[in-house]
Amino acid sequence: MTPPPRSEVEALRAFAARLLGKGAGAAPAPVERLRGGGSERRFYRLSTGAGSVIGVVTENAAELRTLLAFTRHFAGRGIPVPRLYGADEARGLYLMEDLGPTTLAEQIEAWRNEHPAGPEGGARALAALEQVVRWLPVIQVRGGAGLDYRLCPGGERLGLDAYRADLARFTGEYVTRYAPAGAPPEDVAAELEALARRCADLPAEHFCYRDYQTRNIMWRGGAPVFIDYQSGRRGPLQYDLASLLYSPDSALDDGSRGRLIEVYLEALAGCGVAPPRAPFLHGFDAVVLVRRLQALGAYGQLAARGKPEYGRKIAPALADLRMLLAQGRATAGLPALAAWLERVIGPPG
Repeated sequence: MTPPPRSEVEALRAFAARLLGKGAGAAPAPVERLRGGGSERRFYRLSTGAGSVIGVVTENAAELRTLLAFTRHFAGRGIPVPRLYGADEARGLYLMEDLGPTTLAEQIEAWRNEHPAGPEGGARALAALEQVVRWLPVIQVRGGAGLDYRLCPGGERLGLDAYRADLARFTGEYVTRYAPAGAPPEDVAAELEALARRCADLPAEHFCYRDYQTRNIMWRGGAPVFIDYQSGRRGPLQYDLASLLYSPDSALDDGSRGRLIEVYLEALAGCGVAPPRAPFLHGFDAVVLVRRLQALGAYGQLAARGKPEYGRKIAPALADLRMLLAQGRATAGLPALAAWLERVIGPPG
């Protein structure tokens, strides 16, 4: 990783010293540059003398304003989010609690590596994911209540244009790189539009995190802490559940997904929301398909930008997509799309 710009580090050190006292950020040890995943923000771990904090630099003023407001709001609702020490919005700087080095994705991988031949690793991962699934309705329903959706940079509601953009990311970033002869013909384009509309017509009354997956959840002391919710807005309940259960990092089989859907619906009812089961699951299948296609586009795009770890996610994402095609629920009523996808990604099985 390239060394951090000196001016950026010094700005964070000086800001930490003003907020947290003279010793903050002043230790002689070098500042640690942290990986930011797919984010354009730059993350640093700074010594404070009494521990460490995370300093972040961003040029996206609107995103920063949303992040700060959502963090304060969720913290006030009892949702585990990082403690925010302060921000200099004019300079795009903020300091937050250091939650340690381990995302839930990394913890799940570690558990599975500790017990490669037995069920223990999978059982621990499933128990952790059950915790996270139970938190999801709390974030969506209770966390979403009273949230100032006017702050959402992408608009207050996840609408048709967002689903179109998800599907365009697949055709533009994945298909053009990995299946250049497979551009969608007119009948497939029409069914992609129908799929986007199917998702856009779902009820969207509550908060939608938009990227609710294990790399956006820190794991500390046996419990989750949630990060990276600043792109959220109102959206269908199914969207976040699909994001989590079908992320390759969750490493779930279909049976475990079914169990966690039941856990989610039980927790959702505990938050006072009980959607009719059949329409909810039908909408879930549609959103899963859009999310899997979008993810393939994102992985292809990020891999092309020099982030090979995302290229390694393509094979498991393709396996999930082939399974969805084999089941047929997600493409029900979309025969041209189903046939085209089989040509693009290979047949199910």
